[in-house]
Amino acid sequence: MAEVLLFNIEKSKAVKIKMLCRKFFMEATEVSNEDFGCTISYLLGMSEDREGAENSDFSEEMLYFADVNGGLLSIFLEQLKRRKANVALKAVKTPTNVNFTAYELYREISAEREAIARGESAH
Repeated sequence: MAEVLLFNIEKSKAVKIKMLCRKFFMEATEVSNEDFGCTISYLLGMSEDREGAENSDFSEEMLYFADVNGGLLSIFLEQLKRRKANVALKAVKTPTNVNFTAYELYREISAEREAIARGESAH
């Protein structure tokens, strides 16, 4: 089943995102700050290893999409904009990033965003 992980999403925006997820038959899960050091695979229920990193807090909003096909994702993102519930940091499940902690993922996509803003490549 398609799933969306929500990180640091303000309550009224989270409600909009969750309603949209239900409309598209996607599961929405709000991740608590104490789980930001856990791997994405753990947060998605793909791993039972909860071991997490210390000092893994971040305050920016972030969405993580797991098992959402490209066409559905495009429509979903357009609907987020229409509902004024857009989130700047977004990631899609890959074989690599599923092993990142939420904090590591946040650092990675933040660095990519900054590199793009400078007109550079992140890697």
